[in-house]
Amino acid sequence: MKNLYVVVALCLGIVCQAQNPITKNVGDYTKIKVYDRIVVNLVKSDENKVVITGEDADQVQVVNKDGTLKIKMEFDLIFDGNRTFVHVHYTDLQIIDGNEGAVITSNELIDQDKIEVKLQEGAQARLGLQVKEAKLRAVTGGILEVSGIAERQNVTVNTGGIYEGREFETEHAEVFVQAGGEVEIYTSKSIDITIRAGGDVIVYGKPAEVKRRRTFGGRITVM
Repeated sequence: MKNLYVVVALCLGIVCQAQNPITKNVGDYTKIKVYDRIVVNLVKSDENKVVITGEDADQVQVVNKDGTLKIKMEFDLIFDGNRTFVHVHYTDLQIIDGNEGAVITSNELIDQDKIEVKLQEGAQARLGLQVKEAKLRAVTGGILEVSGIAERQNVTVNTGGIYEGREFETEHAEVFVQAGGEVEIYTSKSIDITIRAGGDVIVYGKPAEVKRRRTFGGRITVM
């Protein structure tokens, strides 16, 4: 997965140099939803806007509906936005939602009280967080890699989702895994784990309190 983001970073740099960007002012929003394999880089800013580059930059739809910023391709290029790169400038971002193979990254720590990240349908994200509380979800092939610091994290993974959180240092954690999800998680004080119908959880940080519940298989390893 790390190699993927090296490639993404190189592509972003090359495309930005090669083409004139399209800039759109988008108004206030607190939630972002990305579709169609589009590559998004999150940028903390003092204004809300998007800067689009890439082969199909003029085919990107950007719609702000009731504070939710939706980024997708025009109908003719549905599921085909992997040659399109969008820098999303935000002032207040509470929910990150990746769909349909989208790739979401951030070059800097997202520093705030709370954050919610949801990935599904093969979407991927690599994020650095410095928060009090993180609500994290990876389902239907979503892959979420997180580093940083938090007091508490709540993780849901199912149907082939993967959560790589070994570098995300927290004190307390809750984990729910179902139908073959995979989790690597760090917590130093307590963790509550539920596995249903298979899945793997590896716990780092040597927490003093570990609660475990398993139904129909699954593995829990405390390092």
